[in-house]
Amino acid sequence: MAERTLAEQLGSPLPDGIESLPEQHKQDLSSALRDARHRQAQALARAGEESLKYVPALLRGAVRKAVGL
Repeated sequence: MAERTLAEQLGSPLPDGIESLPEQHKQDLSSALRDARHRQAQALARAGEESLKYVPALLRGAVRKAVGL
């Protein structure tokens, strides 16, 4: 799978200051953004699973399905 460019990840054209950076720096920013979003998604998934501890055991499967965990 091809990696998305920084502009594709942001969903808009790059600001002039970013656009004027060398291509390698833009790739580094793109990689950093992708990694940060991946870590954020993992943290949200862990928080979702952790929150299920407060749901009665018999309801956890239904709640997990309802919230998409």
